[in-house]
Amino acid sequence: MATILQVIGFKNSGKTTLINALIKASHKENYTVSAIKHDAHDFSVDHVGTDSYSFQESGADAVVIANSRQYAVMEQTGIDLKEAIQKLPESDIILIEGYKEGPFPKIILIREKAEIELLKNSKAVHKIATYNPALKEEAIFIGDEQTLITFAETLIKEFLQ
Repeated sequence: MATILQVIGFKNSGKTTLINALIKASHKENYTVSAIKHDAHDFSVDHVGTDSYSFQESGADAVVIANSRQYAVMEQTGIDLKEAIQKLPESDIILIEGYKEGPFPKIILIREKAEIELLKNSKAVHKIATYNPALKEEAIFIGDEQTLITFAETLIKEFLQ
């Protein structure tokens, strides 16, 4: 069973930057990594003018686009976090960006002090971090490249070793 870690915070709080650092730290230790990104808005992985897009527009319930390096399955239905996790290949760690209500250990990223109050009652809060040097007393500062790398490496060791 994979270790699961969530990174939550408001828009532009640095979630993606931290997830990327966690992926790199995981690979440095030879762990396999999967990632899930929650998108609260509508998105499309396909584009007007492609054959696969036309298949969806014609009413296909699912479309696979594939080559020898990668593939994507586009289904015309939403899924919840549990279902998304079940669709992933076996991994040592699953990193989730978003899904604030999820039950897994969370790293909360804040931009302003007021955000602590809004997010601190989330389930399973593990650590609160920030890229904002003015918040060093309220959260772990990860606002420069080396502190970010060290923070990510420490988390991976904490959760996987």
